[in-house]
Amino acid sequence: MDYGSIVSAKIHPAIGVARVGNAEPGENGPDYFIGPEVPNPVPPPKGGYRDVQGRLKRQAARFRIYGYDRAGNVVGEITAPHAEIEWHVNVANLKAAWYEFDTAFDLVETTGMSTALRNVLVQGTDRSRLEIKPGPCSVNRRNQIAKFDSGAFYGQAVYLGEIHYSTAGRLVFLGGRGQSAPADPSIKLAGSTNNDGWHDDVCDGSVEATVWLGGRKIPVAPAWVVTAPPNYAPNLVATQTLYQVLTNTFDGDKRANDTPSFTDDILPIFRQFADSQWVNAGFAAQFGWRGLTDFTRADFIAKLAAKPGKVDAFQELRLLIFYQFRDPASTVFEPHLWPPLYGEWDPPQPTPNPAKSMMSITPLSYSFLKKWSAGHFLADYDPARKDPQSLDQVAVDVQPDTLDKAALHFCVGGPFHPGPEFPWIVRQASIYESRLRFRRRRQGLPATDYGDFLTRDKVLADGGPLSAIGPGDLTKWLGVPWQTDAVGCGAGYPDPRYPADPFIPSFWPARIPNTILTEKSYSSVANPGLPATVRREAFQNREKWLAPFDGKDPLTYVIDHFHELGTIEPKKRNLGANFPDVIFVEKRPSRRRNRKSIGGKTAPQVKKRSQ
Repeated sequence: MDYGSIVSAKIHPAIGVARVGNAEPGENGPDYFIGPEVPNPVPPPKGGYRDVQGRLKRQAARFRIYGYDRAGNVVGEITAPHAEIEWHVNVANLKAAWYEFDTAFDLVETTGMSTALRNVLVQGTDRSRLEIKPGPCSVNRRNQIAKFDSGAFYGQAVYLGEIHYSTAGRLVFLGGRGQSAPADPSIKLAGSTNNDGWHDDVCDGSVEATVWLGGRKIPVAPAWVVTAPPNYAPNLVATQTLYQVLTNTFDGDKRANDTPSFTDDILPIFRQFADSQWVNAGFAAQFGWRGLTDFTRADFIAKLAAKPGKVDAFQELRLLIFYQFRDPASTVFEPHLWPPLYGEWDPPQPTPNPAKSMMSITPLSYSFLKKWSAGHFLADYDPARKDPQSLDQVAVDVQPDTLDKAALHFCVGGPFHPGPEFPWIVRQASIYESRLRFRRRRQGLPATDYGDFLTRDKVLADGGPLSAIGPGDLTKWLGVPWQTDAVGCGAGYPDPRYPADPFIPSFWPARIPNTILTEKSYSSVANPGLPATVRREAFQNREKWLAPFDGKDPLTYVIDHFHELGTIEPKKRNLGANFPDVIFVEKRPSRRRNRKSIGGKTAPQVKKRSQ
């Protein structure tokens, strides 16, 4: 690599994602694993996702620095000992000092609505005690570990994570341990999203680096890091990814006239629908293995990918698929269209625009599907294509973009109600200074006081909270604590406007599963000594993911027992033509008791979310 040609540098991923976990380091290995660095499923990390005690490991966000020449071309990764590198990170948790979540304020229907301060009875300078702000930390080759443990919530110390300097000079960021608590033990939980007196240990903030290369100080574009809840289905991709949402934000107008690629623009949508078959029984029946619309069948995908000829044999098939998708511009309530996910209004409340009760794919994705349905697409599908399993298998010049995509590919892109990982504000172009890089608020500026109530006009005004961000300004828009919002957003809420379905619509099944295939069921599927009918029935059987909480109040029990919920992990084995080669199975730290089978008649027993 020609280090002399480097004139600038950028940190990648531009937005890194860490996840909380309660595992402890020990003689059996570290308490964390590195998060996704390629945008496709890879085998589970060595040692799995749990420690020997069954506790969840943290997902670490790893950052690298890439050098660019004067033409803006990637030269390569800048590493130690070829350069002197120092990392600077500043994170915070501001949830308790921000406003309650009611709905996404970028929806025009929220005009005239307002939302109240959290902990409104805490006034004046006391409100600073609601902010968990440990301050900036730095690491380099001499001081390789720093901890964010000096912040506090009402005098109680809160650990938000730590940073490590790796031998190659990369940064490894670790988030908190999933600990949530009230300021006083007498303060009880009031609902799933807004709980006064409570805090959690997720956070977000800036990632910067000082780089000296050959005696020259190189300017470095900063990045951002977000600590999110655990990913309970780490190899499954959400029905819509956050990367697809941000691609619409940055490239929607630019790519409006593009001819979509079947491989890159169309097929991922179908595959993402199929992924949720392992976490939601409704998706399994509709989009799963041998379901009504089986997006896992090779012969079916071949038809959808076929290049139109003089006689377009599959045009009607493409049109039938396209007509099933909900138009993002629709103002009509169409609950049976795709995707079968709730929208950004609290279901089943009536709204000024009932269409917003259901989620739509992005306008860019919808426009690509429309072109595809009409036969205008690049027929570039190669069923033999192999996706890279590590960053080392990716060409150096595309590694930065690969890292940027990978981090967000495994985050959900809606509904932002408020969301398990990122809030709705990330789809607003105003908070970015360039593609995927946030516009940072100037240090030292006092925080703006928006009063006891926040309105849409205040949020979207010039100079408002979406004009720039600082540490903690992303995660503060989410629910507090994260555990209650996770188990409070399930599937199949009764709705008088259409017949009840126990499984769909859903919220975030690829991150917060609803129904799963258990290890017990899988053992029957994989047993060749059992009758074929028994094996097929075992494969179709989906059971409640929240079954460990049966007989308990899930909103309370989840606070200290979130690690008892299973992770959905792949098992690759040739079980014959009646079953897929890869089956995703729930893995739990201990034997589950009192599980109730889901046979299509019993709804998951999840509390309706409250605000």
